[in-house]
Amino acid sequence: MKKLFLSVTIILLISYGVFAQSNTSTGSTFNPAIKVKGLIHTRYEQSFTDSVDVQGKFNADPVQSNFRIRRLELRADITLNEHWSGVIRIQIPDFKTSTPGKAMELAYFEYKYNDQFKVRGGQFKAPMELDELTSHEDLRMIDRGTLSKLWLNNYYTSYQPGLMVFGTFLKDKTPLSYYAGVFNGSDRGVAYDINSQKNFAGRLEFTPVKGLRLAVNGQTAGIDKGITGGTAGADISFIHDLSSKLNLIVEGEYISGTNVVNYSSSTDTAKELNNFKMAGYFGQALLRIKLEKPWCKTFEIGGKYENTDPSNFNENDAYSTITGGIGLIFLPDNDARLQLNVVQTNYEKEIAGSQKNNTMFVAQLQLKI
Repeated sequence: MKKLFLSVTIILLISYGVFAQSNTSTGSTFNPAIKVKGLIHTRYEQSFTDSVDVQGKFNADPVQSNFRIRRLELRADITLNEHWSGVIRIQIPDFKTSTPGKAMELAYFEYKYNDQFKVRGGQFKAPMELDELTSHEDLRMIDRGTLSKLWLNNYYTSYQPGLMVFGTFLKDKTPLSYYAGVFNGSDRGVAYDINSQKNFAGRLEFTPVKGLRLAVNGQTAGIDKGITGGTAGADISFIHDLSSKLNLIVEGEYISGTNVVNYSSSTDTAKELNNFKMAGYFGQALLRIKLEKPWCKTFEIGGKYENTDPSNFNENDAYSTITGGIGLIFLPDNDARLQLNVVQTNYEKEIAGSQKNNTMFVAQLQLKI
């Protein structure tokens, strides 16, 4: 994978030299640039519950402690001129998808006509679900929540091939942003769609006052010929400086939709979409305290409550998670950040040999270059 990234970078650099020379001779506005970035997440995980492993799964003989590289990525941001740009990002280790070996997270072009109209095509994030749209470089807790995982597993979110138009009106006053796109609606990193249907997704974000953002989003899900499910949700984000040294982040979301996986795997002869609904909500808060010490720039403390119901037809699979955490930011822009989280998961009903209330501890160090 490193050879792949190096090859891509070399090709881009050669192209840069050729077009730069052409630009000099023609006097065009072509002005290419490439910025290469890297990020690593390394972590320690510990299960404090008997018969539950570090992945939160029931196991009679579990592995209860683990070191691992959660994420290692290389990214190239490409700018050709004031209108054309693109991004390539690969992740090592590879994605755990239905096609092992796929590690290309982002690979897209972007055309900007103005702030109100932009076009993006390739593989990128669908405009859906607050946690998923928050960069992993700045997640409030170590991991995205259980809602994000459930929607990802049902092919609504994460990195998908598609085409999207988006933009922002009233950028300097009360920004109103829109996103409208069409996507394969299949597992992330898959080159070919799993069916002939496509997912249509849209999102609106409105900032009535500085720091407060209100948003709604929705998406159709083409499950099979003549059968279309979907999902919809609303979220709020409030980021405010309480003082010169205190920054507060408060966020919440409610989302519901069709459980595509459960519907597709059901062997019932007469299936109703209304029997395959999933829903959930969360609220979280994070307080950042500027220390500006040589050993630590910022200290953060926060918590999150999340409730997830994977199926309205199953009364035993709903569960909630409570996450408490602290963090230390050693360098500006989260270039060096240590997070410590404790996660408590409680099921609406424990099932022997299957699901059990559990407590986890996770520590993660982030480094960016």
